Amino acid sequence: MAFIIRLGAALLAVITGLPLLVSALAQSLLLIGYDAKPEEAISANFLEGTAQFIDEAEAEYWSVGYSKEILTPDDIDSHRYFLGGYLKFPAQEATGVIDDISVRAVVLDDNSGRGAVAFAWVDTVGLMNADIKDIREKLSDITGEDGLIAINVGSTHTHSAIDTQGLWGNIPKSGRDEAYIASVVEKTAKAIRDAYTSRTQGQLYYASKSCPQLFADGRKPDSLDDKVHLFRFVPNDTAKKEIYIANFGGHPVNLPWENTQISADFPGYLDQTVAADKNADFIFIQGAIGGGIYVNLGVENGIPEELSGYDKMKEYCHIMDDLFSELAETATTVEPILNIRIKQINFEIDNFLFKLVERANLCNAIAYKENGAVYMPSEIGYVEIGKDIKVLQVPGEVLPEIVYGNFFTADEALNGTDYPYAALNTYLPEDDDILVFGLCNDAVGYIVPDNDYGSAGSEGHYEESVSTGSKSGSTLSKAFIELFESLKNAD
Repeated sequence: MAFIIRLGAALLAVITGLPLLVSALAQSLLLIGYDAKPEEAISANFLEGTAQFIDEAEAEYWSVGYSKEILTPDDIDSHRYFLGGYLKFPAQEATGVIDDISVRAVVLDDNSGRGAVAFAWVDTVGLMNADIKDIREKLSDITGEDGLIAINVGSTHTHSAIDTQGLWGNIPKSGRDEAYIASVVEKTAKAIRDAYTSRTQGQLYYASKSCPQLFADGRKPDSLDDKVHLFRFVPNDTAKKEIYIANFGGHPVNLPWENTQISADFPGYLDQTVAADKNADFIFIQGAIGGGIYVNLGVENGIPEELSGYDKMKEYCHIMDDLFSELAETATTVEPILNIRIKQINFEIDNFLFKLVERANLCNAIAYKENGAVYMPSEIGYVEIGKDIKVLQVPGEVLPEIVYGNFFTADEALNGTDYPYAALNTYLPEDDDILVFGLCNDAVGYIVPDNDYGSAGSEGHYEESVSTGSKSGSTLSKAFIELFESLKNAD
């Protein structure tokens, strides 16, 4: 009976949404109905970062704060919410809660007097840049050189949380529940504010380890960051909790296709595990997961094959927690140097499906037409933590070869050409650790190398169905290279 009701609701949504769909189709095909570049909307609540970069620490200690807010709605049993991550018809409605979804925020300050930087990651499949700017607006009273000079909000990309993008409702109706979005915005802003006000001095430590057995690449060519990166903050005040900041790339898709209950997947269970084992606060920051980068729940990692996906995920988290203990013991001190620069970027949308989604108002995205092409504004970011840790903040699911190399050659690539740029890590010091903070400050979908961009219907090319288009890779590479050059010239 429940399925019949859902099917009826889905069919009704299609019927009542037909005028919207027809209009969206016409606009996408004829490129009509687009406004000019919305300069005011793009510049609103955009934070550039540190005006000047420093090479030497100006203080003895870091100041770091942490906070967490639960995002699971109280009315989950009585209100219709859609799960975001799996395209189904009728759309999958949430029927209960396995574990809470949350937002976790950490604020770093190198005590140089140039301001602090916030990083918040939300248990959701993705948040659009316009939503993140709404979060920044609520923090405008503590924004600026004497407060937060950068506010970065990303998504853990769990496929078992409430749809915050709008792509997983009964299309052509959006799956976004605006009251829930308002709650996410409010609570994320609160978590960042509380992390900012709770900063305390201490030492920051960092370690990374290559663990190829813990990850799997779902798309050729094989390329991924197989490192687990861990920052450990130890407060001077021993009454305060330590803070663990973990970064690696892996899709949180470990519940079955038929799952109907909300879960944060491994980012949430890692939080529980670290809290129980180490009495520490925890935040997971998603990495470079384009091309289907997954956590490996196989028997080769000692995980019993007969377990359910959720129980396998829990075993994986215990393996990761043990690794965190190892990294915490071997970590070295990070000098209090924090440089960050954010740059605006415009992705050309030549993927018809992406145009259709935007024209149908499924997600909170801004597109505009210029010189006969359609674009969507977004952001990238570059962060230096200490002297030899570099972070690329990417507004989507970047295929790892764009950052770490191993592109298809012209002979191997779908389009018979070489990728026009070198891997981004080659533009940075060879001995530095290069991290990716993925789905950061936007969720523009998969960012695919131009030379291997094809039809979404082609075998091994699913990612193209959720991408701005054939120039997403080179647009990202070019923007980062320009950013690196501008910082070099500023020196």
